Formats: sequence, C-alpha cells, structure tokens
Amino acid sequence: MNEKKPAAPDLNGADRNVDQIRDILFGGQMRDYERRFQELNERLAADFEGLRQDQERRFAQLDKRLDEQIDKLGRALRQEATDRAAATDELESRLLQSARAQRSELAAAVDTLNHDLSAGEERVRSALAELDAALKDQFARHGQSLTRSRDELRVEKVGREDLAALLTEVALRLKGDFDLPGA
Repeated sequence: MNEKKPAAPDLNGADRNVDQIRDILFGGQMRDYERRFQELNERLAADFEGLRQDQERRFAQLDKRLDEQIDKLGRALRQEATDRAAATDELESRLLQSARAQRSELAAAVDTLNHDLSAGEERVRSALAELDAALKDQFARHGQSLTRSRDELRVEKVGREDLAALLTEVALRLKGDFDLPGA
C-alpha cells in the first residue's frame, strides 16, 4: 500500500503542445476566421447601430407628427367645443327671448280677453237691465190696460142678478104669465 501511483502526465504541457500543433496546422486559417468574425461583428454592430439610429430618427419623426396631429386635433376639439358652447348660448338666448315674447303675447291676449269679457259682461248686464226695465214697463202697461178693461167691463157688464131677473121675465113672457103693469 505504500505503492506509489504513477505520476499523472502533465496535461498543461500536453495541452500546450496540442495548441502549438493546432496553431501550426490551422493557425493561419483560424486567424483569418477570427479576423473575419471580428469584421463581421464590427459590421453587424455598425449596421445594428445604424438601424437603431434610423429607428430612433423614425420614432422621433413619428412622435413629432403624432404630437402635431394631437395638437391639431386638440385645437380643433377646443374650437368645436367653443363653437358649440357659443351656439348653445345663442340658442338659449333665443329661446329665452322667444319665451319672453310668447309670455308677453299671452299676457296681452289674456288681458284683451279679460277686457272683452268684462265689456261683454257689462253689455249683457246692461241689456238685462234694459230688458228688465222694458218688461217691467210692459207689465205695468198691460196691468193698467187690464185694470181699465176690468173697470170698463164692470161698468158695462150686466150683473148676475139683473141678468137672472131679465131671463126670468123673458121666460114668463114667453109663457104668457107675465103681464106688464099698465098694459
């Protein structure tokens, strides 16, 4: 157990040898590939940077145009709101004026109707008073006429007793029972 293990080969040295052999065999090509990869990386980085700058420029232009359009639409919207507010105020003013005018016209019409109604009522009262006076006058005249006629009839009419005596006398004469005195 006291045996010694064989010494491990020197890997670092072997790796170096392999690298040297590889460098001898493929070194020129590898350097060429590395140079090409480096150029490709630089060209890709430059193209990527150009694309990034182009995109930033385009985004800046797009932002600028969008801002201009938004400002333009905002101004148009504010102008439209102002115009609509003014139109609404004008319409409200017209409606108020129209309402006042209608109210005035209605008040005048009501006053006219009240005046006409009062005048008509006064005319009806006056006509009724005239009719009442005319009827009372006619009633008085007819009453007087009836009173005169009654009085005339009383004077001119034959009384019941006189008529009874006359009819009795006519009846007796017709029978021949009645003699006149002195005949």
